[in-house]
Amino acid sequence: MSADQIHTETRDRVLYVTINRVEKHNALSLAIIARLGRVFKDAAADQSLIAAVLRGAGEKTFAAGGDLRELANLRTEQEARQMALDAKDTFNAIRDFPVPVIAAMNGNAFGGGGELAVSCDFRVATSRARIGFVQGRLALATAWGGGPDLLDLVGRSRGLRLLTTCEMLEAHQALEIGLYDAVGAEGEDFNDTVENFLEPMRKQAPQSMRAFKAVTNAHRRGETRAAMHEIETDMFVKTWIHDDHWEAAEKVLPSKKG
Repeated sequence: MSADQIHTETRDRVLYVTINRVEKHNALSLAIIARLGRVFKDAAADQSLIAAVLRGAGEKTFAAGGDLRELANLRTEQEARQMALDAKDTFNAIRDFPVPVIAAMNGNAFGGGGELAVSCDFRVATSRARIGFVQGRLALATAWGGGPDLLDLVGRSRGLRLLTTCEMLEAHQALEIGLYDAVGAEGEDFNDTVENFLEPMRKQAPQSMRAFKAVTNAHRRGETRAAMHEIETDMFVKTWIHDDHWEAAEKVLPSKKG
C-alpha cells in the first residue's frame, strides 16, 4: 500500500481519517483495511479526542467496497473466512472507538463501503451521496458486520429489503429512513456540512463523550440492562470527580455571598 493512501490528522480535538485512493474509487484493499484498524486502535488512547471523522478523498466516492481484483485471489473457504474476520476486526475498532465516529459521506458508498459507513456512529452526507448494499449483485453477502448494523439502523423488514433488492438510495431517501443523520444542502461546501454537525459536540468534555459512547457501545453489543447500568455508573463517577465538571458547576451554582 502506498504510504499516502490513508491520511490522518488531529485538529481541534477531532481525529480526521481520509481514505485516499481516488483512482480506485477509494476501494478497500486488504492493506487499507488493516491500516484503518491500526489508526483507530492507536488513536483510542488519546484522551483529548471528542470525535473522529472518516471520509473518502475526492467528491465522487466515500468507499467502493472491497478491492475486487485483489480479493479475487482468495478462493478457499479458509481464505474467505480469514479475510472476513480480519476486516471485522478493523470495523470493530471503528465501532468500539471510545468517542463518536462520523462517516463523512463525500460521495457514494456501495457494498463494503456501505458496511464501512454503518460501522460508524453517524453518517453525514452530501446531497449527491448515495448508499447501497449491493453485495447480492455479485452473489455475495455482507461480510464485515454491515448486515447487523443496517438492521439496527433501519429495522429488520426495511434492512432485508435493501439487502435483497440491492437498491441504491439517494441521499434524501437515506435521511428519511434514518440511515443518514444529516445531508448538506445542494451546493453547500461539504466541509461546512461536517463541521456544522460537529459543532455541538465540540462543546462537550472528552470524558463526557467517552461516557456517552461507552453506554451506546454496550447497547450495540446487546449487553444486559444491568451491565449497561454498571457501565453508566462507572463513567458517571469519572465525569463527576473530574475538574471540568466542577468548573462547569461553579458557573451555574449560586454565588456564596454573606
